[in-house]
Amino acid sequence: MKKIVSILFALMLCLTLMVPVFASAETDVQKVIAEAASMSWDDLLAKAQAEIGSNELHIYGTTSRVNEETFTEKTGIKIVATNPNDSQIYELLENETGKGIYGPDVVLTQDSFMLVNNAIANGWLENYVPGEFKDNILESDQNPLVCSYYTRLFFYNNGGQADMNRFTNVWQFTEPEFKGLEFKNPVDEKTSMNFLISLTSEKWQQKLADAYKSYYGKEYAPSGDFANISYEWIYKFLMNCTFISKDSTIASDIAGGAPGSAGLFVFSKLRSVDATNISICAKENIEGFGGLLYPIYIMVASNAKYPYAACLYVNYLMSEEGYQKVFGKDMGSYSANSSIGISENAVSYGDEPLAYWQNCTVIEDPAHIQSVYAMAYTQIAQWFASK
Repeated sequence: MKKIVSILFALMLCLTLMVPVFASAETDVQKVIAEAASMSWDDLLAKAQAEIGSNELHIYGTTSRVNEETFTEKTGIKIVATNPNDSQIYELLENETGKGIYGPDVVLTQDSFMLVNNAIANGWLENYVPGEFKDNILESDQNPLVCSYYTRLFFYNNGGQADMNRFTNVWQFTEPEFKGLEFKNPVDEKTSMNFLISLTSEKWQQKLADAYKSYYGKEYAPSGDFANISYEWIYKFLMNCTFISKDSTIASDIAGGAPGSAGLFVFSKLRSVDATNISICAKENIEGFGGLLYPIYIMVASNAKYPYAACLYVNYLMSEEGYQKVFGKDMGSYSANSSIGISENAVSYGDEPLAYWQNCTVIEDPAHIQSVYAMAYTQIAQWFASK
């Protein structure tokens, strides 16, 4: 009997050891990605053009910027870009890539939680980092690859008084006096939800406690009603908010609103309104934080029909030329390639380099979000529903 058990155990061990060998076999797309990482632009371009011919590269992107045609002008490679929201992207990936059906070649997405726990976990997307730019990209931004960062900031209408300085501390956003702050619905807007969840980390609990003491003149004393100070701020903030579905609407409401009206919207929308009377809280040294900074990731579909062209597109967006033409011409976006700065147009609107915003905003924290997502999401969604 012992001999039979020993033989069975040995067989099981062999099978266990064999699994990684089969699982680690490279796919055609993975082989292309490994090859493309060390290729020059010209060599990769030749491979991409030969591969795709007169066909079209399919791109799914949560930003309309991917509709930009300068990639085609530079390479001759035609693109078809669509702009589903994050939730729709993962539904499409599940129903297309997940079932072996050709959908996108390239995907740009904002939701770090769904990216890691859905698309990457199921093998729908592959990571690709152009070797040419690798040394200029933080290791923490390489897997999954961050293409760009966006700012969503607190703005207010100063009524023509440039030195109004209405908001000096984030706890003001929880007070009845400032009720009506416009904010994108966190249940539908994934970056809003990830912002609030990121706030629950120990780092931001401390920052909120420091801001609390400065604003109220006393140490924070837990009431027992909330898990920690961050949840208390989030609850009171949500109760004070008016929820809006579009950043452009919030920007327009503040620009055309009464002095003191405020909201949180992506900096890039400032270009679409008269910004004469709009102040940026983060540039007035608000205590706590001035908004959020979140990444846009770029990855190659695991069943991409044109993987060389997909990698070439990633190279283009990570280069200075491509980034400036697609993302960088306006304010509010910042390349993960540290050698690329912001445009003069962005500076004219009061924009600053990425390092500035990293010091005064809540940076989306994928690792923390993963660790508390179920509890935090449920609590925040319940509060939102009760509003």
